[in-house]
Amino acid sequence: MFQDNLFTIITEEIAEQHAVFDIRLNAQHEIYKGHFPTDPITPGVCIVQMATDLFAHIQQRNCQMTAAKNVKFLNLIKPAEHEVIRYVLDWEPMDGVSYKVKAVITDGETVFSKLSITIAVR
Repeated sequence: MFQDNLFTIITEEIAEQHAVFDIRLNAQHEIYKGHFPTDPITPGVCIVQMATDLFAHIQQRNCQMTAAKNVKFLNLIKPAEHEVIRYVLDWEPMDGVSYKVKAVITDGETVFSKLSITIAVR
């Protein structure tokens, strides 16, 4: 949904149930013009959707978040200050269709968010 639009993947390291992505945010994206024009920040819903998009990239299939158990937004992601951010994903299968996915979003030093979500593969 947001890949190659709001963000692009710079590097990826994908293992059996673990992946690390460095992504570049598109500071010119329309979302930032409305959230907020004078001091843009990445909306929380976009942070969660980017995790879902990255998991879909791993699975090479369409994915949809179906539940969120823990979603913590610890620091703001401002694209002017944090052009490149890192998503670390760990997952485990639940029922053959859904996966429990944990994500930590950082810039290497600052932790921006921690997520524990359920994603269904379609």
